[in-house]
Amino acid sequence: MLIPISSISQLANLRDLPVLAIDLGFSGSKASCGLAFRESQGADVVPQNYRFDACVKKAAELFASHKDSVLILEAPLSAAFNSKGNPQSRGDFEGMPKPRWWSLRAGAAMALAAQYFLKDLSQRIPKDVRCNLIEGFITGENSGNDADVAASLLSSLSSVKETNWHQPQGSLIISILDWIDPSTSPHACPIVLTPFPR
Repeated sequence: MLIPISSISQLANLRDLPVLAIDLGFSGSKASCGLAFRESQGADVVPQNYRFDACVKKAAELFASHKDSVLILEAPLSAAFNSKGNPQSRGDFEGMPKPRWWSLRAGAAMALAAQYFLKDLSQRIPKDVRCNLIEGFITGENSGNDADVAASLLSSLSSVKETNWHQPQGSLIISILDWIDPSTSPHACPIVLTPFPR
């Protein structure tokens, strides 16, 4: 079951859970998804790159072996629209150092990739497994190697002092989970984690 973490107050109960961070890619020919998994605080992390299909399978395998885990997915997990119904930025975090809205260029492709990824993942994990969902957002020189990005997201969850948290803003905000499971809409939007530049 995919559970959106929509506020900072919800994070306190998650820090000791297993955490999986994924820098999502959507290539049909190369290993464009970075994956880093930590079973518990202080455990070794060995990030790896996977092709899209293998990443979904690996994530499902890791979640199936735990009843309660955290997933940080580096891809837009919500959409924002203004009062006229046009796409808009979800907050200042999407404007620095240059506009990287959820609806523009790579953001739009990753939003689509996230829909397919989470839909497939939710069908592969047992119904009694809780997957607590957080959006990761990394830009600029920190967005290099996919496996390194995943490792950076994972370490940032443990260090509140090195992380910014954002709640998506707009006249109309739609959670990615509304597209994946419309029968139980509306869903809360996952909170956005942006690590400080290193």
